[in-house]
This record gives sequence, structure tokens and C-alpha cells, in this order.
Amino acid sequence: MGGSPSIPSPPPPPDPREAAQANADAYRENVNTYISKLPEMAAVENRLRSQYMPQQRALERQLSALDQQSGIQAGLQLERQYGPQRTLEGLRRAYEQSPQAYALNRGLGDQMTRQFAQLYGQSPYGSVEENVATNRQPRPFDFYGTIGKNVSNT
Repeated sequence: MGGSPSIPSPPPPPDPREAAQANADAYRENVNTYISKLPEMAAVENRLRSQYMPQQRALERQLSALDQQSGIQAGLQLERQYGPQRTLEGLRRAYEQSPQAYALNRGLGDQMTRQFAQLYGQSPYGSVEENVATNRQPRPFDFYGTIGKNVSNT
């Protein structure tokens, strides 16, 4: 192809041996450069590590603390929102599964509360929000309470 005056002929194909030798030489030169620069690079890396590692660790600690705090806040929000129902349901299930274990756990909880009060001189409920500590439930509303009571035929 080519060879006419307007289209120059393509260059000859490269010699595979020469190309392989050139690649091997370039690779060897790169490896030698890497080996010769290794002490400098290690020194720079160690200097940067000693300079920035404490900051990185501090940032990682802060981010971890923020993640943990947001998770706990979300959990507390859910507990504040749905806690009474879920707690009551859990207690009911525990009692249905094993009344003896339920009674034992209640007794152990009361005992731990008394021991805490004796040891620290204050109730453990003092460190908890009041609505969580006492967990007063609203009375169930009787929708049918007045039906049929005030009926008279006269």
C-alpha cells in the first residue's frame, strides 16, 4: 500500500527483538530508579506519617465519636417515641414464656436497685429521665364504656 508520490509508504514494522529489548531496558531503568530513590521516599513517608498521623487519628476518633453519638441519639429518640409499647410488649412476652424467669428477673432488678441506692446513697432512677424511670402508661380507654348504661325505655 502506498508508494505513490502523494501517499508516503508506511514505516517498516518494528523488529520484535529490538522492541522487547527496549521494554526490558526501560523496565530495568525504572526498577533501578525506584531502588535508588527508595531511602529518600521512605524518609519523606516517615516524616509525613509522623507529621500527619496524630491529626488523622484525632480526626478518626472525632468521626467515630460523632457516629456513635448520632446512633445513640437516634436510638434514644426511637426509645422515647416507641419505648413504652415495646417495653411493655417485651415484658408481657417474657412473662408468657416463663413466669418464673420473669419473677426472678424482676426480683434481681429490685435487688440491684436497692444495692445501688445503698452503695451510692441515691436512687439509680435519678440519672434517668423521669418519664423513662417511672414509665407511667395512660389508662386504656374504654370506647364502649357508656354504651348501654344510660338507656331508658321511658
